[in-house]
Amino acid sequence: MAASVTEVTVSCRCCPPRVRSPPCCVITWASAHPAVGCDVVSVTWETPPATTSRRIRAVGQRVLDRLDVLVEDMVEAILEAAPPLAEDPLLAASTLASTHANMARWLSATVARPDEPVTVDVPPEALDLARDLMRRGMDRDLLSTAYRQGQNIAWRTWMRGAREEGLDGDALEAVLDFGSRSLFGYVDGVLDGLARRMEAERGDLTGEAPARRRETVMLILDRAPVDPQRAGVRLDYALDRHHTALALWASDGSVDLGELERAAGALAKAMGTSRPLILPVGHNGLWAWTAGPSPDLDALRVAVHDLPAGIAVTTGSTLGGLGGFRDSHREARDAQRLVLRNPGGPRVVTYGEVRVVALAMQDEVRARAFVATTLGELRHADAELRETVRIHLREDSSAPRAAAVLHTHRNTVLKRLARAEQLLPERLAGHGLEVRLALELQRWLPGDGRG
Repeated sequence: MAASVTEVTVSCRCCPPRVRSPPCCVITWASAHPAVGCDVVSVTWETPPATTSRRIRAVGQRVLDRLDVLVEDMVEAILEAAPPLAEDPLLAASTLASTHANMARWLSATVARPDEPVTVDVPPEALDLARDLMRRGMDRDLLSTAYRQGQNIAWRTWMRGAREEGLDGDALEAVLDFGSRSLFGYVDGVLDGLARRMEAERGDLTGEAPARRRETVMLILDRAPVDPQRAGVRLDYALDRHHTALALWASDGSVDLGELERAAGALAKAMGTSRPLILPVGHNGLWAWTAGPSPDLDALRVAVHDLPAGIAVTTGSTLGGLGGFRDSHREARDAQRLVLRNPGGPRVVTYGEVRVVALAMQDEVRARAFVATTLGELRHADAELRETVRIHLREDSSAPRAAAVLHTHRNTVLKRLARAEQLLPERLAGHGLEVRLALELQRWLPGDGRG
């Protein structure tokens, strides 16, 4: 049978001469970067006999069955050898995801086609880790260190699996030879692919592409006459769909831009919408748009709690076309302004929750005067009492429903309402709309609206 086109492997003075690809050596398909003391020799891939292929599949399945344990051991070794990855919880999590994706890919492909080298198809999780490292200004050496450490653990596990299969002699050598060439070649191929993607993205971040993207977005937001199809191509984002805009930022300065971008992707996934279009704004914020007709906002609220504590997000309504792209963004920014004026507020706010407040807060001086006139002494009452009145009015003045929301008894709600009546300038009956608006405004006015 004709040999395939695998280009290089190595043997070295520090390893048994008959094992052409020892674990202490670095092997690549297209170029060689041998460890110190190793001599490079060119070889070609030879399709193994059917008997060897069956043994390779058996060892591969044995290792695949212990994938989680293997990945745990690999990540432990990686984090020990690369402290910057261990020190950052997000990078550590990304390392785990990347390692799992790579090993699942290699082992599954090996079990499926034990007679072929595994083709390099860089998993998205591996790209995420590489992108995170680049965003933090970390060089490729750190990535290479991580991969080599993981590779060594995987190789030792492969050798252990071969021994557990009871292999020895030529059978053992053949399975080890295959495993080393396939594994090390896959690792080198992934590293080579990541290097190219990192360089391309570095150029994209510092070159013309971000400027074109920003220019196109700003033209749309400024209502300039743009062709939706052409603009969509430039943005790599379909503009003829429904859009939900997001504004994300690092509320305490502890989160970098790369983490914000990952957060935008995670939130879009949680909502069940498309991969987001992202536009960085400043060093600690970004705008994003994601396409889909019915985003799951409840899932968004849950997903926010899995993000770093410093990340906050607001969303606009889900609106269609270019106009929806603009208007949803404006709404997300309006909600963001409310949150930024009231530090310590909720981490996630949808425009639907603050629509009326955003409109009423156009003039803060008049809004404060309205709160003072409408609430009277109630504006100085404890937060529990004010919240009871607000929820009671929101629930159409239903004491049982308010009690359910507040997790208290109906009679407790009624007693609190009676206390509130004594503090309001006018009776609640007939003035519920004004009182509710005043209470909503008070929640968002800087200083809690008590001044």
